Amino acid sequence: MHNSPRLRKTTAASAASLLLAIAVTGCGGNNAATQGTDKGEGSGKRGSITVSLYDRGSVPAEEGTMSDNRWTKWVNENGPVNVKYVTVPRFESLQKFNVLFASKSAPDLIFEFDTAYQGQLYNQKQLLPLDDLIAGSSTEYKAMLEKYPALRKAGTMADGKLYTVGRPIQFGPQHYLFIRNDWLKKLNLEVPTTPEELLKVAKAFTEQDPDGNGKADTYGTGLSFVAGIILNNMFGTGFTLFGEDQYPWVLENDQVVHDWDRIKAAVSFQKALYAAGVVDKDFVTDKNGEKQKQDWISGKLGIYGGNGADVSTYETLKKNSPEAEVIPIALPTTEFGQFSPTLTSPIQMTGMVNAAAKDPESVMKMIDFMVTEKYTTTIQNGIEGVHYKKTADGRAEVIDPEKNKKELEYNRDMGMLTPLIGKNYGLKNKVNPTPAEQDFIAIYEKAEKLYMNPDRPIVGITQKAFLPLLPQDLTQINTNANKTILDRAMQAIVSPDPASVDQFIEEAKGVWEKAGGTKVDEFYASWYQEHKADAIMLKDIYEMGKQLSTVE
Repeated sequence: MHNSPRLRKTTAASAASLLLAIAVTGCGGNNAATQGTDKGEGSGKRGSITVSLYDRGSVPAEEGTMSDNRWTKWVNENGPVNVKYVTVPRFESLQKFNVLFASKSAPDLIFEFDTAYQGQLYNQKQLLPLDDLIAGSSTEYKAMLEKYPALRKAGTMADGKLYTVGRPIQFGPQHYLFIRNDWLKKLNLEVPTTPEELLKVAKAFTEQDPDGNGKADTYGTGLSFVAGIILNNMFGTGFTLFGEDQYPWVLENDQVVHDWDRIKAAVSFQKALYAAGVVDKDFVTDKNGEKQKQDWISGKLGIYGGNGADVSTYETLKKNSPEAEVIPIALPTTEFGQFSPTLTSPIQMTGMVNAAAKDPESVMKMIDFMVTEKYTTTIQNGIEGVHYKKTADGRAEVIDPEKNKKELEYNRDMGMLTPLIGKNYGLKNKVNPTPAEQDFIAIYEKAEKLYMNPDRPIVGITQKAFLPLLPQDLTQINTNANKTILDRAMQAIVSPDPASVDQFIEEAKGVWEKAGGTKVDEFYASWYQEHKADAIMLKDIYEMGKQLSTVE
């Protein structure tokens, strides 16, 4: 059976922000990986391998280095093989990997969040197919594949063989549409349920002095970055004004189509918000949403697009505006239906085996070790009695937060195969949460009810992580055409001309066709028809999310 690759142009930064927002994971480091005795879980001659590890420059001096610290020593003392860690700069990892491959010194076991790069290594035949290795040498990871079949689907490339390994992750809200409920109450307004109502509320938040300071210094809604993405999702499109990773394809009558009508409706609404003066006029330059975030935490913004379980942002808002009452709201219903904002992916593919690895069986032993409860518990929580103690229900309670901050938190990237599920994962399961964390847990639980319903689905054919990687020539077409289209969309929003959106759509269609964009459309359409039965689709994502929610 030929499964399609689930790879796409996911940015490494977005994958990293997802990990950092909602969990503390893994480990890193190495001591001399040439110990002679086998203290690990295997038997016979002890193998030696190399493993990549991100270096974020976060290791305290007294802890050593990313490749030599207390956790690398723990791995070599407790694991089944000798491990030498090869560190790569977190945000320059691809450049470093390219150098390592060019010099034939790339690690045996490679960890990288960027799925597009995973696809590149596959295309370059740098990766080892893992089907036979797992069948003949694996126990723990083989069992995880059987328990979570989507991992096999996601790790299988275009030739029908398995090349990447990964882990299950708690399925839940990633983006939130937040509103100041105290402002709604003060102005006798209801939660908006349509675009027209949202515009009305935004105008009131802008014009009716909701913070009561007698000044015209509030904005109704954000429009940049996550807020802008969510407002596009509201109309059922993954086309966004921020970034190059556009997703305008939808299913209609079981066919993939490039939907221009949804884009037009979304841009028209954003133009209406801009024309009404309810958004920051400088939203165009606020690429990463930092200015919008400052408006929110300073109590000057009524509707905000949040990303992840960002307790610190919420805590700062409450410090500046103690009266603030924040709630997530469902996306208003449009003529295209009702949708939900971005959800986390229930699985994440992170690891690969170098085709040049001299001892693949030892690499598989390490993969198996990394998904065991022993490894997972230690990497997530540290040493029992030193970094945590167990509660009556088996959760890990931090003994000394400052100690863990120094001795544990830098090791998270060694947990790139650690399952992020169960009673020791996530804010909801934290022992003794702070008041701000308690508030955010309530926010999260409300968002779960609003956003996790497949009757109000996330937009698109499937999550972008499970779309196939475009061939290089189509990637170039897609990237270049979208740069022009995005510029035209911004111009249409800020233009005083009422006909600017109609003109934008006609120009965008022309740009797309002239660049060869129809080839991209045809690629996705063909992929869907050929692989809809064996690829990971939205129904599979929701089903796996339901399965993960029952994990203890």
